[in-house]
Amino acid sequence: MNIKYKSPLWMKFKWDMSSHHENQYVTEFNKSNNDLLDDIFHKKSFILTISFLIKDEYQVDDVCMVYGKPGKNMGLSYNRNTKTCAFEFWTKGDEEDKFNMIILKNIQEDDIKNGVTISLMRDDNKLKFYKNFVFDTEFILESDLIDDYKISGLFIGASYPQNDVEKNRYYCEFDIFHLSYIVDSNMIQDVEAIWNKNTKDLVTLNYYDNILFLYDFKTINNIGIIYDESKYNNFLEKVPNELIK
Repeated sequence: MNIKYKSPLWMKFKWDMSSHHENQYVTEFNKSNNDLLDDIFHKKSFILTISFLIKDEYQVDDVCMVYGKPGKNMGLSYNRNTKTCAFEFWTKGDEEDKFNMIILKNIQEDDIKNGVTISLMRDDNKLKFYKNFVFDTEFILESDLIDDYKISGLFIGASYPQNDVEKNRYYCEFDIFHLSYIVDSNMIQDVEAIWNKNTKDLVTLNYYDNILFLYDFKTINNIGIIYDESKYNNFLEKVPNELIK
């Protein structure tokens, strides 16, 4: 699926599918705020994985983010000028918050252009990054993430469209193929198993209930809702135009 420039998606609501199983039709009236996703980066054990590519001709900000959270700039970024992929975030400090940037060592420009899978694993105070399920780099958290990132919403194709600082909105056009999140896991093999299984066979995994969201971008309904292959109905949808600056 192609995410257009300044047309980010977000994962923000819990959808009630009780009356829409047969025709995959979803209305705007059957969703509510979803607190299940508010603290996904604060959990002490998880793996967040995304597969994407950014072609040379795609429109992006000088620094763009394939995913991000509301608050101070946070997410997986790509700098087209320096050709570097990084994870940016803020942590708590004694007197003031601290900005952190973890540059992924083995992600090259060709990886971004041709397609790459990047996994972020949190294992207590360690952040570990994997390129195509192979370990890339590690970072030790000296303090926890700021509470800003407990605000509801995960954006795909931007950091935070309503950021008051224009350059920190980090808009990005890219192709996306996979997005998933497993809680209470520090085994990269768990993600590989998801990657290799047909979605109909996911229920056979002993950690199926720990998959909070999973998208292969193959099932999109009549109003553009991207279906979640987990049990939690954490669907993706386009951010309303009135919320994009």
